[in-house]
Amino acid sequence: MRLKDRIKSLYKDKKIRFLFVGGLNTAVGYGLYALFIFFGWHYVLAQTLSTLIGVAHSYVWNKYFTFGKTARSVSEALRFVSVYVVSYLISLLLQYLMIDKAGMSAYIAGLISLVFTTVISYVGHNFYSFGNFPKKKKESGEDGKNKE
Repeated sequence: MRLKDRIKSLYKDKKIRFLFVGGLNTAVGYGLYALFIFFGWHYVLAQTLSTLIGVAHSYVWNKYFTFGKTARSVSEALRFVSVYVVSYLISLLLQYLMIDKAGMSAYIAGLISLVFTTVISYVGHNFYSFGNFPKKKKESGEDGKNKE
């Protein structure tokens, strides 16, 4: 398979597009978080501001590039933000446990929490934010044929 064909094949895979956007979003979100920590900000403030900026960045990329949605939808945006609220709260809890309770570096704790929040984000955005809900199987009738 030629490189051009391989790239096209990878582009068609939603998980690959999500990972690409995740890489960009990680660079933006974690880069800002690390910068804010470097400037001496408390990790809660650093996480909050970097998350707000990261959410805006991620929404645009995931909506159009990853999940291919073009219609404007307030409910979709609210679902997207709600996934990030859950992800943000879990991230803060993990960072609190690692930084305040275990004495870990805020830089390392931020990276570790990213692993968990990445999985939460993918599942939440794929199945909740952008409406790619798992499809129900057709019910079978008594004769074994599908009902229509």
